[in-house]
Amino acid sequence: MPENGAQACSIPAVPMDEADRQRALDDLKLIDSPQEERFDRIVQLTQLLFQVPIAYISLIDKDRQWFKSKVGLEANETSRSVSFCGHAILEDKAMVVPDALQDYRFAANPMVLGEPFIRFYAGQPLRGPSGHKVGTLCLADKEAREFKEHDLKLLSQLGKLVEREFTLLDKIQMQIETLKAKEALEKKSQELEKAVAELSAAKENSEFLLKNIFPAEVADELRANGKVKAVGHEKATVMFSDFSDFTSVAATYSPAELVEELNRAFCLFDGLSARLGVEKLKTIGDGYLCVSGLQGDSVEAGMKMLKFAQEILAFTLKRKAEVEATGKKYWNIRIGIHSGPLVAGVVGVKRMAYDIWGDTVNVAARIQQGSEPGRINLSKNFRDLVGDRIEAESRGKKPIKHHGEIEMFFFQKIK
Repeated sequence: MPENGAQACSIPAVPMDEADRQRALDDLKLIDSPQEERFDRIVQLTQLLFQVPIAYISLIDKDRQWFKSKVGLEANETSRSVSFCGHAILEDKAMVVPDALQDYRFAANPMVLGEPFIRFYAGQPLRGPSGHKVGTLCLADKEAREFKEHDLKLLSQLGKLVEREFTLLDKIQMQIETLKAKEALEKKSQELEKAVAELSAAKENSEFLLKNIFPAEVADELRANGKVKAVGHEKATVMFSDFSDFTSVAATYSPAELVEELNRAFCLFDGLSARLGVEKLKTIGDGYLCVSGLQGDSVEAGMKMLKFAQEILAFTLKRKAEVEATGKKYWNIRIGIHSGPLVAGVVGVKRMAYDIWGDTVNVAARIQQGSEPGRINLSKNFRDLVGDRIEAESRGKKPIKHHGEIEMFFFQKIK
């Protein structure tokens, strides 16, 4: 008991559904929010209709009552323990206190004994969209007064206006969340489209690289099976070329100039090989290795190789004349072509390479080494393959390493 017979302020009880009620209040996102005209209009209307000095919308938070809108009050909030509204949310209908000094719950309340000196109070509980009571629409006067049935009905209707704003707020929030979700979905959709486009571009790029590294049928097999079976070919044609006097000429170039000239030559060779249906295999320093006849007619494949050899020879001679006209040195080219059986396949895992193996490859290298600058040297096997479709100058039998003597021919022209 308080000393000297003083009355104690009655602390509001905690509702049974406090946890759910608090969640409903949090969902409204109104606590500590800026002033809003839509709530102010209802409070002002309430004050005018009931002719009271004080009217307000109070929201009951964990340990305070916070005024969303108010007329006649200076404070923005008070402790929940001294609030009239903390008691009002325990009721299903409006709570009316005709004279606070005569009500044991409020006689010692600091809001009664001090500013704003409340004597009369009426509070209509306000429910959020979930149905839980989150606050009150309140009237207060500094004088005791009666509150009739008609007044209760009018206050109830005004309370419904506030609840309607809560519902609209909830719908607006839902629309905002829906819009945000839609925007997020559209963003994800755009990101997905971008990712698909990037994957598609990457796939096209990989397809492009794959077909530039491997013959088309090999690329298809590799894509389908992840590996390529080695295949034997009975009458393939192999061409080797290299630049004669390359070392001495290269010594007169800067590194950048040397790489630029080699790139110029090999890029042109690559373009010609693709156009004429010849498969480039690799470059080895200044050497260039290619093959034809892995599919289709072997004689036609041999003629394609010969036309390719003519084209790269013509380019090299033309480029040599252009460069040497400037006073710089340029290399010549030696070419060797041979036909015979070989095996083709893909080797390696990290850096896969399409390559060919067999004695035909070794002999083709020796035929190239036995050529002369600016000439296309042919083996007897290749000469026999293309027959009378070409004219060639016999060179007789020439010794080559590990193979004894092989008959060779210098190409002259296609008939």
